[in-house]
Amino acid sequence: MEKKNICVFCGASASSDPDYSKLANKVGELIGKHNFNLVYGAGNTGLMGDCAKAAKNSGSKIYGVIPSFLTKIEKPLDNINIKFTSNMRTRKAMMYKLSSLFIILPGGIGTLDECVEVLTLIQLKQIKQKKVVIFNFKNYWDFLLKLLKKMKNENFLDKNFHSDLIEINNINKFESFLKSF
Repeated sequence: MEKKNICVFCGASASSDPDYSKLANKVGELIGKHNFNLVYGAGNTGLMGDCAKAAKNSGSKIYGVIPSFLTKIEKPLDNINIKFTSNMRTRKAMMYKLSSLFIILPGGIGTLDECVEVLTLIQLKQIKQKKVVIFNFKNYWDFLLKLLKKMKNENFLDKNFHSDLIEINNINKFESFLKSF
């Protein structure tokens, strides 16, 4: 059986809270431990680098996708399967195509963009039969989740929208989810 690819969106920067780095490491470790490959933005820094290094050390094949211009800002992780794109839009499209599941860890505006875009494409049925896990560690994504709930309550989201969205807030629940995926 071929390994499934899991895409992780998260910060390319390190947080001032070391617990986020520990989370990214543990998520990467569990991705490898449970026989999945990792798709991510190719960087070697921040939560992104932490997750990828841990997944690689735990046996995952790593697929990094990065626009060529971004390599001047973010150095890609060494010894991974890297794909270069011409822009951010093409990067995200490739990541969506390669992945069976999307995990959202803490991050900045880029992570938020990736999260919202993948949710939009799922709602528009441009991405089919794929789930999004928002890892709401330390309530990081509370405001986003509340906003999504309000959008649904105000009929701006499809009534089945939340069936494609899974909120997880601790590593044990995440590991249980991976075992069943």
